[in-house]
Amino acid sequence: MSVPPGVDCTPEEYSQSLSDASIHCLTRGQSIGVAVRIEAGLISLVAVVAVFILIIRNGIRHVRRTGEWHLVQDPMDVLMLSLFAADLVQAVGAVMDIKWVHSGVVAVGPFCTAQGVVQQLGETSAAMITLLITLFTFAGVWFRKSSTSLAAVLVALVWIFVMLIITIGNTTHRGSHSLFESPTPYWCWLGQDFLGFRLAGEYVWFWINLAVAVIVYITLFLWARGNITISDTVWWRFSVHRSPADADAERARRQTSYAMIAYPICYCVLLVPLSVVRWIGFVEERGGRMDSTPSAATLAVISLYGLSGASNVVLLLSTKPDSMLFGGWQGGAGWA
Repeated sequence: MSVPPGVDCTPEEYSQSLSDASIHCLTRGQSIGVAVRIEAGLISLVAVVAVFILIIRNGIRHVRRTGEWHLVQDPMDVLMLSLFAADLVQAVGAVMDIKWVHSGVVAVGPFCTAQGVVQQLGETSAAMITLLITLFTFAGVWFRKSSTSLAAVLVALVWIFVMLIITIGNTTHRGSHSLFESPTPYWCWLGQDFLGFRLAGEYVWFWINLAVAVIVYITLFLWARGNITISDTVWWRFSVHRSPADADAERARRQTSYAMIAYPICYCVLLVPLSVVRWIGFVEERGGRMDSTPSAATLAVISLYGLSGASNVVLLLSTKPDSMLFGGWQGGAGWA
C-alpha cells in the first residue's frame, strides 16, 4: 500500500495504522503541531529548572548563614514547591514528543507507556495542587487560618493518589487487548477505552479546578474591593455591602493578601481551551462517533496548556514572594 503525500511513515506502518489503534502515522502538519508543543514544554522546562536552581541557591545560602535546614516557612511554600515539581514532570512529558516527531510514528511500547505515565503524573498532580492553592488561599482569607503541616499532608496524599491511579491502571490492564497507554493519537496517554481512569485520573480534577477557581476568585475579588466583610468572631457570619469610600488603604492590603489566587486563575485560563476541545472529543466518543476535532485545534490548545509551567514562573517573578525558598529575584529580571 502506498503512503499518501505528507505522511511520515513506511507503507507497512501506514497500512497497520488504518485498522490498529496501537500505531498512528503523523502527517507533516501534525508533526509541526507536535513540534510546537515540544517547544512550549521546553520553555516551561527551562523556566522551572531555573526556579529549582534558585531554590537550591537560597537553601545553600540559608544553611551557611544560619546553620539551619528548615526552609519551608508557610503552607504556600509547600504548595508552590510541589506545583513546580508537577510542572517539571509535565514539561518532561511534552518534551518526550521529540521521539514521535523524529520517527513520524506514534506507537505502543515501553517509551509510549513511559510518556503516558509521566504525562498523567505531571498533569493530574498540577491540577490537584493548583486546586489546593485555591482552597488554602480562600481559607487564609476567610478563616484566617493556615497550617503548614496540613499542606504537607495533603500534598503527600495528592502524589500518593496519582501514583496509585497510575500503578493500578497499568498493572491491571497489562497485556489487555485494549492497551492502557496508547497513541491518542499525537502522543501517548490513556487509551480511549479507559473512560473511568481518564475521569478519575485527570478530567474531573480539571473541571473541579475551573469551578472552584471561579467561585473563589469572585468571592475574594469582592472581599478585596471591600464589598464583603467577614466577622471577627465567627467565620460563617459575613455581610455584603457597598465598598466604603475611605477603603483605599485596606483595599491595597487585601489585594496583597489574595495575590496567590493569580496562580489558579492563570492555570484555568490556559486550561479552558483544552477542556473545551477535550469535552467535544469526549462527547463524540461517548456518542459512538469518531472524534472530528481538527488536529490543528487539539495541538494548539495543548501547546498553550504546555506553557503553564512557564506562566507560573512569570507569576513568581511578578509577585516576588518574601520567602526563604522563592525569594531572591532582583527587579523581576534575575537573581540577587
